[in-house]
Amino acid sequence: MEDSLRLNGAALGADGGLSPLISGLMVQSSDQPGAGTVSAGGSAVITFEARVNDGVPAGTIIINQGNVTFSELPTLPTDADGDPANGYQPTQVVVGGSQQLTITKEAFAIGGAAQAGGQLEYTIRVTNIGTVTATDVVIIDDLGPLGPDPLVPGSATLDGLTGGIGYAAPVLTATCGDLPPGATAVLRFRANIGPSVPTGTTITNTAEVTWGTDQTASDSASVNIGGIPGSGILNGRVWHDANLDKLHDGAEQSLDGWSVELYRGSRLLATVLTDGEGVYRLSGLAPNEATADSYELRFRASGAGPNTASLGTADSPFINGPQRISGVTVASGGNLQDLNLPITPNGAVYDSVRRSSVSGARLAVVSAATGTPLPDRCFDDPVQQNQVTAQNGFYKLDVNFSDPSCPPGGGYLLQVIPPASGYMAMPSGIIPPASDGTTAPFSVPACPGSAADAVPATAEYCEVTASASVPPPSMAPRTDGTTYHLHLTLSNGSIPGESQVFNNAIPIDPALDGAVAITKTSSLINVTKGQLVPYTITVNNVFGVPLQDVGIVDRFPAGFKYVEGSARLDGDPLEPAASGRELLWDGLELPVNGSRTLQLLLIVGAGVSEGEYVNRAQVLNTATGGSVSGEATATVRVIPDPTFDCTDVIGKVFDDRNLNGYQDEGEQGLAGVRVVTARGLIGTADEHGRFHITCAVVPDEDRGSNFILKLDDRSLPTGYRLTTENPRVQRATRGKMMKFNFGATIHHVVSIDIADGVFEPETTELRLQWRPKIGQLLEELKKAPSVLRLSYLADVEREGLVTQRLKALKKEIADLWGRSDRGYRLTVETEVFWRKGGPVQ
Repeated sequence: MEDSLRLNGAALGADGGLSPLISGLMVQSSDQPGAGTVSAGGSAVITFEARVNDGVPAGTIIINQGNVTFSELPTLPTDADGDPANGYQPTQVVVGGSQQLTITKEAFAIGGAAQAGGQLEYTIRVTNIGTVTATDVVIIDDLGPLGPDPLVPGSATLDGLTGGIGYAAPVLTATCGDLPPGATAVLRFRANIGPSVPTGTTITNTAEVTWGTDQTASDSASVNIGGIPGSGILNGRVWHDANLDKLHDGAEQSLDGWSVELYRGSRLLATVLTDGEGVYRLSGLAPNEATADSYELRFRASGAGPNTASLGTADSPFINGPQRISGVTVASGGNLQDLNLPITPNGAVYDSVRRSSVSGARLAVVSAATGTPLPDRCFDDPVQQNQVTAQNGFYKLDVNFSDPSCPPGGGYLLQVIPPASGYMAMPSGIIPPASDGTTAPFSVPACPGSAADAVPATAEYCEVTASASVPPPSMAPRTDGTTYHLHLTLSNGSIPGESQVFNNAIPIDPALDGAVAITKTSSLINVTKGQLVPYTITVNNVFGVPLQDVGIVDRFPAGFKYVEGSARLDGDPLEPAASGRELLWDGLELPVNGSRTLQLLLIVGAGVSEGEYVNRAQVLNTATGGSVSGEATATVRVIPDPTFDCTDVIGKVFDDRNLNGYQDEGEQGLAGVRVVTARGLIGTADEHGRFHITCAVVPDEDRGSNFILKLDDRSLPTGYRLTTENPRVQRATRGKMMKFNFGATIHHVVSIDIADGVFEPETTELRLQWRPKIGQLLEELKKAPSVLRLSYLADVEREGLVTQRLKALKKEIADLWGRSDRGYRLTVETEVFWRKGGPVQ
């Protein structure tokens, strides 16, 4: 009625006879000033009046139901009886004075979920919605869908009493008599569920009410085995449908870790992951049967991103799309089964060595004729162009031939770009493709059922290999089980297989640096020309999977030569392929944690000079040419041959009593005296004064070399002074010995004290009265071998003048001694003493 609408008792004003409820009315509880907000525990009450149109026949039931919308919750319909347990009932009004009843039936599982062998509790409500009393009301329920005799004895009551109930299995009857207007009769009973009813089975039975003269109404209740009344459950599985029959066979790969997202409208409600069997379960869903809302399931592979392509079409009783199920309707207690995703990828990108799937690889399709990438519109799923593989490595290509750039019957190239790190560029060298841009294309339209089809039993599809799985490590590279194609001819003929190729697993080669640990040793450190040098190379597989196409390369230094027939692999003879200074043992295999030992001999050539020489070894993958180990080295030092290259030094230190520089009869050797070479080699005289330095020098091969030897005069016995030259130099020649003799004897020390008064003032000239003293000094020195020590006692004279005076006096004495019949080599020592501790500044 016009202007009759009220909110919380307050009139909303003039509406011109057009109800604001038609277009929607924002409401609030009475304690809220703003529209659209209802306080916790509060309520918004709407009242209005409506007029029945003229001419509506008596007995007509007018049904009215509104909807309440929220920004946070799903839309809810109004409920006439206020009991959400029995569903959302519309408001019903009977026109006129005729009898009119409504009936509702509900089922509840005892213990929560309906299970085989469990019990159900049913509640049937009959309400008189008319304005007159309904007569002869009888409720009849056929329990046949539950079994031949499912009723639990003594469980049936009518309005809480056992009277008026009859049971002739499987039909239950309740006689209610007359029912006044607005009154309700309630029938409750329990029934057993058969022990062998499969999960997911829906059990439906119908109750009927009769009254008056042949008037009836009915309602049904359905229970899904495994379901919980009042809520719904969704179940399904994700697997690799290798035989394309949409049935999960025991041998097919279940996909765990896939996320299943539940949407209601555009709002994400929940996400679950598939388990190890690929199974998922979503429970506690609000029933949406008989509402405008529907659920949607979206499947996502583990590790999938925005560039991950759809891998298959869902399979369910609802609307199936690429990795999506839409229009899902859930009834109260519904336990929907088989909302499945059988994926049908064309293949997977995998590691050619580990034989594990590779995520993060990018796939593109280009025209074989032009090399131009196909536009996105050439694919049913635009993301399939430049798709990036997820954790399982699967890829899917649905070419639709809808554009001139992707014609049917054309040639197409698959391009694979490995992940950013850890892999080598395509194509694989370990498992080369059967077809690529350098070969003729593989014809997919001609493949199904032909000799090229690895599984001809499925004649409508082309399968490159017999298995949809990635080849296991036990399958050798380049065998039939590892075949794949990168150059394809595709068409859109009547046979589905003309546009699809399956079991086309594409390998990419990993970077194997460090996959093998390698060591190289030699039992020798110092070697000579012409000597045989043994080497041992040990390699260990630390990669965790068997390695094939393994090659060991040995690079030896210039001047060395391999001794033919000397190589042994694990003790067995195995000759290498030689190329210059490189040896290669290829075609080897390394099992997991396996080790191989290689031994060989090299000979040092005659032209090799002295020094260090490094021999290097490395492990290669001969299929790709890449290294799979670091470089191991072994160093040997080529030293002079003691017989042909070295020069030994011998000699003697003797007591030269007659000071003639030669060891004469009776002159004994001096023990413990040290001689030292320029390279730091030290020799010590034995008890007879003899010393020997082995290979003291390796002279220049063509010209020889000077060799210097010095006697450490600090090691001479006390009082002894050398009588021979020190140090001494001789010319050394390869292979020839040299002899150095040093003479020494006891010398007397003759000291002369000198002062400033001996010299002319400020000069180095001796005063006249002191010159005769030098002759006397020389005569004294000739009497016995002596050492002359000049001691200058300085006072205030300049330091430089003192030094010059000593130098001049020493020279004058040496010159006079040299012109005299000296008899021995004179040693002159100088020393300065300052009266005041030092020169005067």
